[in-house]
Amino acid sequence: MVALTVIVDRRNLPIPESLVQHDSLITAWDRICRVHSMHASPHAKRGLLIFGQSGAGKSYLAKTYESLFPAKKTPEKTIKPVFYYRFREAKKSTDDILKLLIIALGTTPPRGRTEPGELDEQFTRLVQSMEIELLILDEIQQILPKSDCLTAFNTLKYFCALLDELNISIVFVGSERAMKLLTLGRADKAAEDNEQLSRRMLRPVMMDGIEPCTQQWLDCVNWFLSQINVHPLSPDDGDLLNRIFIAFTERSFSTLESLFLTEDMSGINNTTQLKHKLRENFAVYGKGDINPFDTKMLSNKEVESTIELYFRTTVTRGIQC
Repeated sequence: MVALTVIVDRRNLPIPESLVQHDSLITAWDRICRVHSMHASPHAKRGLLIFGQSGAGKSYLAKTYESLFPAKKTPEKTIKPVFYYRFREAKKSTDDILKLLIIALGTTPPRGRTEPGELDEQFTRLVQSMEIELLILDEIQQILPKSDCLTAFNTLKYFCALLDELNISIVFVGSERAMKLLTLGRADKAAEDNEQLSRRMLRPVMMDGIEPCTQQWLDCVNWFLSQINVHPLSPDDGDLLNRIFIAFTERSFSTLESLFLTEDMSGINNTTQLKHKLRENFAVYGKGDINPFDTKMLSNKEVESTIELYFRTTVTRGIQC
């Protein structure tokens, strides 16, 4: 009797309240759900690249998605529908990558010199036995050389083979340099057409920031305020919203986490106290020489000029600054 593969549609999976919703995050979430749903569809494009600047929330998004599918242990085995791995150091060869993944899955790879295909066979068995549906590889640019080379092509071909031969989907997460996954070898036609990873991928998603003076920016700031039980801001608080945005341009959501969620923020009852606490936090965690919450360093008029300068090359704002 032939076993039937049950395909579960993840595309209506709601976005958790722990994520700050904005356009690019909503798109990225939808694409992850979509590509996950297609893990057992042999003719579907089951790869996805999510890229963007540091601090845009890519890793937090990926780890949040993984957390919705916790591993289940049975007497016979461990079932892990979603496997997330973050590369913390540069790795060049496919064998090096496989060893890291095998160890992360709780197994010891063969010691010493291995036979050709031995690590791949072990990793394939683990994926199948643990019933992994979605593989999320974060900081993928760590394993991509800055220039095209044979090692890079071999890595690319291996990812192609995983998508072709296993019932899994793969989400790659990384910086702008991760776009090399889709362009490697294309310029000089070093890679054959059927070896290009882009043929197996959905359209990549760029995780970018939020525009100032928009409802999304107001909602974003108020989400962080809700986490610390502080009364929400309104469009009338334009100066403070703009100062927070100027800080946001440093390291995106990483900056907001440092400003709002790192230190004790209890006892804040008005915007004056909030601005004072944000000034203190920026002095500790901010990178710039100018503290946007210090009116001696940045006057109200200078704040307005900074926002106007930002808008000279962007679309029309949504709410009045």
